[in-house]
Amino acid sequence: MTKDKKITYFLSALIFAALLSCLFISGEVSSRVTAALILVPSAFAVLYFIKKRSTPSINKRTVLLISAVFALLYVALLYLSGLKFGFLRSRELTVEVFFGNILPIALIIISVEIIRRVILSQRWAFSSALSYLIGITADVLIFSKLVGIEKFTDFMDVVGLHLLPAITGGVLYGYLSKRYGVYPNIAFRLITVLYSYVIPYTPALPDALLSFSKLFVPLLLLLFIDLLFEKKRRFAARRKSKWRFVLTGGAIALMVSTVMIISCQFRFGMLVISTDSMTGELNKGDAIVYESRDGDDPIFVGDVLVFERAGAKTVHRVTKMEKINGSVHYYTKGDANEHEDLGYITDSDIIGKVKFKIANLGYPSIWLRELFDNK
Repeated sequence: MTKDKKITYFLSALIFAALLSCLFISGEVSSRVTAALILVPSAFAVLYFIKKRSTPSINKRTVLLISAVFALLYVALLYLSGLKFGFLRSRELTVEVFFGNILPIALIIISVEIIRRVILSQRWAFSSALSYLIGITADVLIFSKLVGIEKFTDFMDVVGLHLLPAITGGVLYGYLSKRYGVYPNIAFRLITVLYSYVIPYTPALPDALLSFSKLFVPLLLLLFIDLLFEKKRRFAARRKSKWRFVLTGGAIALMVSTVMIISCQFRFGMLVISTDSMTGELNKGDAIVYESRDGDDPIFVGDVLVFERAGAKTVHRVTKMEKINGSVHYYTKGDANEHEDLGYITDSDIIGKVKFKIANLGYPSIWLRELFDNK
């Protein structure tokens, strides 16, 4: 192993470990400031100790402009969504917000992109993987932290809203960094991250749709730039490229569909059975797909419903129905339970009707939930 490779591996691993430790620092501002204090000298160290290899490209300025325009369009579309979902009062632009949020985040983004560019230019697989992990960790660090997470739902919020978008974003940032340098990434990321700290109102987009947009937009930009500037390469190997785009498109469609189904943005939603109350028909660990109910959809005795009770979703079977004063009361019971559920539910409590199950698909979710419950 050469000296350059040893230095690259050592610095990459050290930076990654330091960023991981920042995720466990109490307070978002403290963790960001600490990360910035680590990353800025790390970027200088990488520039000084690691040999830089340039990759010439005649399209750097064009890609920089495209990335900035794409980011501005994304933010504009987010604010247009506010016409439907409304707006939330964001924080005021104060000295505390600037030094506690805007400046640390900007320093994190700029430093990470410098580090990514230098490490990726070495074209060594292990160091490239480390640079990818550094980028993902920094992205998660900008928006969240791990300390204080005690509930499974909090953990899943971090995964859905921050980790998965960081993973797909890392694909774009690595692609742009290798071919077009640091500036397109810096422009795109500063605009798409810092707008909420600069503009006093932010759109009240549901978390599921926000996660979907953060997953999809980086991949859309990547495909657009690839189609625009990589024609010769694709022509020379169009069969390979054709399959690559088919697989990429399929992965995007699968990812988007999964997010939309789980969040019930389609007519269908998905839940995991986490108790034994329906054992026989629906067992613990099964994932069920349910159809959202319109008010006019009929319900019959024997139907298995998804309904809201005490702030939680329940999946039980209808055993009896009564119409009282123009309102239908539905009585439910778990197949494996001895007694009916206490009280009754009405149409306003019903979320949907179970259509089918996928056996054992939900066990990883249950294991994670139990891990948090036992902390």
